[in-house]
Amino acid sequence: MGIFEGSIPSLEEVLKNRENRSLFQKKLSDKFPKHTLISLKCNIPGPVKNNAIIQQLFEFGKKEIEETLYRNDYEIIYFKEINLPTGPECFYVINGLPIDIKQLMIEIEEQKELGRLFDNDVLYNKNGLIESISRKQLSYPLRQCLICKQAAKSCGRNRTHQLEELYEKIENIIRSDGRIRL
Repeated sequence: MGIFEGSIPSLEEVLKNRENRSLFQKKLSDKFPKHTLISLKCNIPGPVKNNAIIQQLFEFGKKEIEETLYRNDYEIIYFKEINLPTGPECFYVINGLPIDIKQLMIEIEEQKELGRLFDNDVLYNKNGLIESISRKQLSYPLRQCLICKQAAKSCGRNRTHQLEELYEKIENIIRSDGRIRL
């Protein structure tokens, strides 16, 4: 099976999962108001969001987060993993400042090319509302497109690149890293 082969979740499933993720993040934020939340997902374009290869990628992302937190003496207070047709995701509650945790997550996303395939959101409770820390708040540029180096969100929203071109680039990233079996 290739990285872009597998079952395709319905639009209803994707939207429902997005809503459930937001509700769960709010629930965690309310339960742990003085802590920081990390939400990990894989950054894979196209309709297939979960299969054996995406699972391997996700496991690598979890390992990177956990090793980084451990190396920097951060305690994981809570952990939950969810594996759905819309993609694997997990949630960490950390005893640390959101801005410091975001710095570490950006380093994971940028230190190896494979890190570009992770989406590590950092959230916190601000007066009862859930807030996220952006790259901009730490003076980092927006995430770049895998193909043209423009803002990734703009290229995605405008469908600047063909899916096949993105697939080829992602497969090359995975092959060149060598730790994930295709």
